[in-house]
Amino acid sequence: MLRYYRKHFVLVALALTFSIISQLLTPISAIMEQKMIDLIVKGDMQGFLGFLWIAGAVVMGMALCALISGISERFFNAAFGESLRNDLYDGIMQRSTVRFGEKDTAQYTSYVTNNVNMLVQNLSKSTLYLVSYGVTAFVVLGIMIYYSPILAAASLICGVLSRSPPLKFNKRFSRQTVERVEITAVMSMHLKEALNGHEVISSLGVLPAVRKRFASANSEVARSDRKVGITIAGIENIGSVLDKEAWFINFFIAGSMAVRGDITVGTLVMFISLFGYFSGCMTMYAQLLPLLLGNKDTIKLTLGLVDGKNTEFNGVKDASLEKEISVKDLSFSYKQDIPVLQGVDFSLKKSEKVALIGPSGCGKSTLIKLLTGNYSGYTGEIRYDGTELRDISPENLRKLATVIHQNTFIFNDTIRFNICLGEDFSDEALQKALSLSGVDRFLPSISGGLDGACGENGSHLSGGQRQRIALARALIRGVNLLILDEGVSAIDVSTANEIESELLAMPELTLLTVTHRIKDGLIDRYDRLIAMNDGVLVDNTAAIANRELPA
Repeated sequence: MLRYYRKHFVLVALALTFSIISQLLTPISAIMEQKMIDLIVKGDMQGFLGFLWIAGAVVMGMALCALISGISERFFNAAFGESLRNDLYDGIMQRSTVRFGEKDTAQYTSYVTNNVNMLVQNLSKSTLYLVSYGVTAFVVLGIMIYYSPILAAASLICGVLSRSPPLKFNKRFSRQTVERVEITAVMSMHLKEALNGHEVISSLGVLPAVRKRFASANSEVARSDRKVGITIAGIENIGSVLDKEAWFINFFIAGSMAVRGDITVGTLVMFISLFGYFSGCMTMYAQLLPLLLGNKDTIKLTLGLVDGKNTEFNGVKDASLEKEISVKDLSFSYKQDIPVLQGVDFSLKKSEKVALIGPSGCGKSTLIKLLTGNYSGYTGEIRYDGTELRDISPENLRKLATVIHQNTFIFNDTIRFNICLGEDFSDEALQKALSLSGVDRFLPSISGGLDGACGENGSHLSGGQRQRIALARALIRGVNLLILDEGVSAIDVSTANEIESELLAMPELTLLTVTHRIKDGLIDRYDRLIAMNDGVLVDNTAAIANRELPA
């Protein structure tokens, strides 16, 4: 986490500098009190008033430094959280398909929100306080040693003994913190699913039954909060109880010395004040150190997501699709000894239009996931113009091929954003994509046109409009290969045939249509038909043409 302190060094330096100054003025004010009390006892009004003005200036300086430190600290906390959220977002979104699927999206959401908030509160703030209060503790101890080594030693022993027990809560707090993160992620998952399934839940009237899942997870979060709360209460209050005993012992020793005349009354008051400051510093350490150490596992998990590398694809080569994609002896299994693809051989030439047909579950979708670099654990070869897929950089591969799925995801933003996805394109390129995809045909009916709102996951659009936006996304980026993975099967037959027909009419487009059925009137427009069954390619083009392949 030191990277974030280095990144926002100016804010950290400001917060620490003024916090330390403010803390150091505290023991100085105690010395001023000692001088003034002794002057009062002596009846020296002139000396008392002189010190009073200086003491007032010190107090005002303390308040001003504390204000600047507080503002700088909050600015740093905000910057720390912002940087960590951005890095965590990048780390999660750059994960490969395999690694991304290791966790539910609600868990990722919880990590970006709850984890970051927890680390900002327990890490950045704790670190700043530990440094500033640590410096203050050493200075106060030095002052006490200067005035009375005996009282200083007594204060040190009492302070250490009173702060040791809370440190024993460290392991328990660490374990409970990790547990709470995971439990909160489960609750977030149930909430996300309930929100996404609102229509189903409402239409079937099953809210009371489904609510039990969320209520159960919510109860677990509350139980975890209670456990963490008890631990934090122990950390914060056990030391306070022991501190009162330490104060009694320290006051007894100092008071006895004052009665015997070994120290003045002013020195007695000063020592009691200094012990209070020193004890306060020790209290901060006893409370914050367990909080800091207790976040080790959360830090490890968070940085694991931030710094996680794509171990599946680490290619660096730039490839092209000017000739063909060739697949040789391709085999793949999600689970050991359960093959999904076996010995697949085929090629797809540039600008060729090919239909891959077969029943549901035969391996078609797995094949296109392999073609587009979702899984690296295959045997055999996948080559783009002779370059093996695993040698191609992931960034370059995304420019070569894209998939349009049956269910197109639409961002809750404008049509323009959903096509450009935040990237800059010329007006000419945008208009061409709108025309080729057919988006320009329905824009006049959309309030706001290109800048009209799509709604959550395209709720303001029809199925055909969502698919045309997906086409525009791909076409504006000039991808070499467009894969239609049942991409028009979720919309009406007329619109589906229209979209597919338009794609077949694009002479430069390399098209691979993956489907379990063939649409009427389009068979003859494909250059080739390939059939798949049980993870292997089968030679039955005639059966395809006669609709005999099982669906």
